[in-house]
Amino acid sequence: TRAELAQSPPPPEVLPQSPLAVADRLLARGEAEGTLPPLSERAREVYRTLLALGVAWLRRLLGGKRPPRSLSQLTFFVPNDALIAVLGIPSASLYRALGELTEKGLITRAAWRTAATLRGKSGVYAAGTLYAVRLPHRTRRPRLDAEDFAHPWRDLEGDVERGKTAWRALRESKEKPLKGDAEVLEFLLDFSLSPPRQKTPLAIDSLTGLLRAKPADRRRRVEELALGLAKEFKDPGSVRFYAWVLWNALRAEIYGMWEGALALVEWAIARVREALAASLMSSRKEGIRRPGALLAHLLNQQGLLPLLRQAPQWRVA
Repeated sequence: TRAELAQSPPPPEVLPQSPLAVADRLLARGEAEGTLPPLSERAREVYRTLLALGVAWLRRLLGGKRPPRSLSQLTFFVPNDALIAVLGIPSASLYRALGELTEKGLITRAAWRTAATLRGKSGVYAAGTLYAVRLPHRTRRPRLDAEDFAHPWRDLEGDVERGKTAWRALRESKEKPLKGDAEVLEFLLDFSLSPPRQKTPLAIDSLTGLLRAKPADRRRRVEELALGLAKEFKDPGSVRFYAWVLWNALRAEIYGMWEGALALVEWAIARVREALAASLMSSRKEGIRRPGALLAHLLNQQGLLPLLRQAPQWRVA
């Protein structure tokens, strides 16, 4: 009856999977699709931890929003000594595993340096490592861009003053090991500054939806997306460029000139968003002045922009 239904308890809340569970699911998908190369046991353990850490950071960055479908890599920061502490392995074992993962195209890493004054001595110090980790079901080699290095990942001076260093964590881990996956990931994430709070961006859930739209609706949807991007990026001067990119990427898909052109545009937009988010926390005052130019640069690097410029202007709506 209605009365009984009204008294029924609400359905249980569906909690998101833990980052390590997501990492296991991604690994299984990569194996099923044949995109994950064979790994030694140690390298797989390190890769799994890096994937989980990247997932945990991405959740912080997105604040509950779904990641873009075109996501191919996870970019984050962590001191390697902190990784050694949580994995409980010798440093030589970690670096052998990282070398294997790099050789097989699954990670790219580089030291992240920052200006600081430590113990009265000013200089530029390596504060940890910046990682780009390829998702197991993708094939594109992960990359670190200039915008990634511009992000202020860590308050090194503050951490040293508070005694929160990876060296100390490594020493303490031998006396008091961390317990539980959640505690381990929280410990690793705690070395990174929290991402800035952002307004909800335009929901470009899938640009490939333009392919399914009726021809009469395509022009309106392209205009809406272009205006939305210009508003989100605070770049009104690039409305026509955004519309041109979307329109011609759609044309390239329809006429078979570039399969996946819209997905590539999705990827480039996601990278611009990441760069803008990083610039919000950057100590550099200029930030990203021309998001449209950055989008053009990314598409040009991938070879799509030259094709769009030369493609015939065949009808799509």
